[in-house]
Amino acid sequence: NILWNLQNLASNNKIGKPDLEDKWIISKLNSLIKDYSEGLDKFELHNAMRKFSDFVMHDLSRGYVQMTREKDNSAVIGLCLENLLKMLAPISPFLAEKMWQNLKEKGIVKEESVHLCEWPKEDKKKIDEKLEEEFEKALKVIEAGMAARDSAKIGLRWPLAKATVEGYESKNSEIKEIIARQLNVKKIELKKGKELKVSLDLQVTPELEAEGFAREFARKVQEERK
Repeated sequence: NILWNLQNLASNNKIGKPDLEDKWIISKLNSLIKDYSEGLDKFELHNAMRKFSDFVMHDLSRGYVQMTREKDNSAVIGLCLENLLKMLAPISPFLAEKMWQNLKEKGIVKEESVHLCEWPKEDKKKIDEKLEEEFEKALKVIEAGMAARDSAKIGLRWPLAKATVEGYESKNSEIKEIIARQLNVKKIELKKGKELKVSLDLQVTPELEAEGFAREFARKVQEERK
């Protein structure tokens, strides 16, 4: 179902200058191609499919699509789907072929059939293990921050002044900005700690309240336009 829904977000646009999120998911894609191919070669189908499922559900759908929902991410999603369908073809031949034909109609892929394609090969130059580790930690922070919002019963659309994160370290300012954007807070403050913990500054100033209402108004206008 997730794969099927992702095809609606894909396009045949060319990938422009990649953002950090683009570099991360492309690195994860190439790591998957490598690990998945090795798993099939060793007849370890269960391990290969576990990595495949983790990428689709955890990295691509819950991670990349959510992080880039304000941007044009369609070209990168198209690239991911093209390679995912090639890997899925021996395991689920009919679903892979049906989705391939759908992508072909949109001009995203060119080959007549997914089963006539060459097996994908990882690009080792695009694999950045350090970046993958950074994002894996960041996704855990975002998940903990979302849980803190749920506990406080404050919707994600309402901006907050600050989130204090314990047990997480990063010198990458771009990743900290991504975390702040995903949690809809103005500032991320890091503190030392043994366990990961996210606490939120729940004081809503008139300025933050006004920004929240403005976003809610814009969202409802967009819904009416659709």
